[in-house]
Amino acid sequence: YNNAVQVVNCEITVTLRLGVCCQSFIMSRRDRIIQYNNAVQVATNVTVQKHHVSRDKRGQVLGNIRGFRGCTVWFTGLSGAGKTSISFELEAYLVARGVPAYGLDGDNIRTGLNRNLGFSKEDREENIRRVAEVARLFADSGVVALCSFVSPFAQDREMARKIHRENDLPFFEVFVDTPLNVCEQRDVKGLYKKAREGSIKGFTGVDQAYEKPECPDLVLKTVNPTVEESCLQVVQLLEENGIIPVNIRQNDTVVELFVPENRVSSAIEEAAHLASLAISTVDLQWVQVLAEGWA
Repeated sequence: YNNAVQVVNCEITVTLRLGVCCQSFIMSRRDRIIQYNNAVQVATNVTVQKHHVSRDKRGQVLGNIRGFRGCTVWFTGLSGAGKTSISFELEAYLVARGVPAYGLDGDNIRTGLNRNLGFSKEDREENIRRVAEVARLFADSGVVALCSFVSPFAQDREMARKIHRENDLPFFEVFVDTPLNVCEQRDVKGLYKKAREGSIKGFTGVDQAYEKPECPDLVLKTVNPTVEESCLQVVQLLEENGIIPVNIRQNDTVVELFVPENRVSSAIEEAAHLASLAISTVDLQWVQVLAEGWA
């Protein structure tokens, strides 16, 4: 692992040192796909182990809000569409309200777990397969997994959904639908410029197609809405599907307890006709303590 290299659309030469002998061989992309993507269980002496802790039990102790919240929200769209910005905003929103969540970002994954994968169609497929399996584990543990990946191919996204469906875990595909020209204008990472110059090959939207989702669970338009507004649309999706309770949004606004200026006169008049109770100064202070939530 320490000698692993970042691979981008190329073949790699792997050298194995056995005793004093060295043997080199070429592992092509085709070989890697045969190894990883043919759904063949290579190891035959393995057995699926069942956890002693149920999902309901995890939900009782994980986060500040009781109940199992595990699911995966899959953000897909062009580079620069706003996937990661929305995903990380949603992560902060949920965690701040006691809902465990974790954002899995494409760039972060490619610098670690998937550092040996490039951007060919086959490598993209393997990239999504691995991430989907990791997201499944997060979701199964009761965490809301937030995946932000270009994932340009419909077949790969369907594979990710299938992995969750087979494990009875909710999966939501969110299409961040930002026009190519807008993404290219943003070009925060300078990738579109490099792709146009030809220094990056196989870049989605330039010389590699993006297959738009036909039936996503949610479509986000990011040209005019803010990141916060887009985030709340996903929050609503999770609420509608029973992943998070609606009442967690009640903490977003502070309810003013003072009578508005335009109602002061009518409130005083109303109070004059209400039943009264004589209280001491200490009693009044306790009323204030309770009203302001100090006690």
